Amino acid sequence: MKKIFPVILILLSVSIQAQQENDSLYALTTSSNTVGAGFARILDPYLSPFEYSGLQIRLQNKAQKFFNPANNKLSYTHKGFIDGGWAHHPSRNNSMMFFNTNYSFGVNYHIRPANNLMLHLGGSWDLGVGGKYLSRNVNNPFSLDLHTGLNATAGLQHLFSLWRQDFRIRYGAQTPLLGCMFVPLQGITYYEMFMLNNWQPAFHFSSLHNRQAWTHFLDFDIPLNFSTIRINIQHDYLRYKANNIVFKKSGLNFAVGTVVDLYVFSGKKRKIPTRFISSYE
Repeated sequence: MKKIFPVILILLSVSIQAQQENDSLYALTTSSNTVGAGFARILDPYLSPFEYSGLQIRLQNKAQKFFNPANNKLSYTHKGFIDGGWAHHPSRNNSMMFFNTNYSFGVNYHIRPANNLMLHLGGSWDLGVGGKYLSRNVNNPFSLDLHTGLNATAGLQHLFSLWRQDFRIRYGAQTPLLGCMFVPLQGITYYEMFMLNNWQPAFHFSSLHNRQAWTHFLDFDIPLNFSTIRINIQHDYLRYKANNIVFKKSGLNFAVGTVVDLYVFSGKKRKIPTRFISSYE
């Protein structure tokens, strides 16, 4: 009897541990990659008083995950893109090359007012770097775009079925609240700034009074047997001013890509868990 009792304790301990492993939740990372093209309009008085228009190509990645798999109301999002293009003078006698990169980290609060309907409310921090090159501007052929700041974000998601096929629609919007941006004086050269350390006044506090922007997108997801296809439309509008100069940029992009759920395993004796929790509900 004395020998059986320790064996029973060991079996109970193994059973409880196995039950705890089965009850554990594992948060998936929902990642989407898209590639698209669209139209862009740019006004940069540092280079030219005219508004240029042209085409751009964009590569974008979005990733979303719950902070805690046991709490399905709070998630975070990583988002980044790189784009570039070619814009033309209204008379078509000059061209401008441009590129932009942006990374943002955001926090989302999930609200579920009804079945198959979800709202996202939150905020994000982003960092953007870009540039424009105009060959005919001899003194200042290049204009640097640099900004960082905090934004307000919101989103809406709806699941529905049509013709025995499931679909998902996601709408999201973002607008800046406050931050910092780089805008040099009109006529000053980058040689003076970088080589002679003449930076004032080049960096400016930004808020709603001098930087207005609106980015919103619409995702249409089609789940298939082995993957989910995403069709995306995104519109960007930006207007900011400093040193008595007003800059503008707007764009409309159409993209297509895929959506996948990811989980990273580590260790030599890794075991694939069975209870995955995805923020892509």
